[in-house]
Amino acid sequence: MNDFFQKESLFKSGKVIKLEKGAILHTPLEDCSSLGFVKSGKLRLTRILSSGKQVFLQDFSKGDIFAELIVFSGEKYPGWLIAEEHAVIVELELEELIIQLNENNALLSFLTEISRRVSNLRKTIEILSFKTIRQKVAYFLLPRENLSEEFSLNVTALADRLGCTREALSRALSQLVSENIISREKNSYKIVQQSLLEDILFE
Repeated sequence: MNDFFQKESLFKSGKVIKLEKGAILHTPLEDCSSLGFVKSGKLRLTRILSSGKQVFLQDFSKGDIFAELIVFSGEKYPGWLIAEEHAVIVELELEELIIQLNENNALLSFLTEISRRVSNLRKTIEILSFKTIRQKVAYFLLPRENLSEEFSLNVTALADRLGCTREALSRALSQLVSENIISREKNSYKIVQQSLLEDILFE
């Protein structure tokens, strides 16, 4: 069965919430009591500092589940969940979630999502552990299944993930291109010298 429909079946008795772009779904002042599912659209989880600046934490797109790591503990949301575009969200209260998880297919889908999320969180922590933007970029680009394939980068989204400005990221990418470590053709990139890219991690 398609993974999207497996997840959607888990939320068959959930509450449907429609959000306009910019609408706030949850804030750090709220206790988490439900599991969320993005049926369509996109959400962004951010932490807003006293200065008004936002620190990007995570994006959630169609088919993603959110709050699966805190729904059982009842912790507060780690940031502001805001609609990046018109979105349809389904939320399932904890009591109903427990009932639904008694179904084997639902439990498997849920555990798979948690495993994927923990893996992504681990990689994000590893990226942020590097000191320079250049090292963070290199770690993000490695490894790739097929180094000969071109790939595209959303510079704005990647800058948020790496915790730097878009301009700083663009400079780091341009430097890698000038050193012939990666190549760029319009909006497409390709790794040219993997060994040199790996060496950056130890600079």
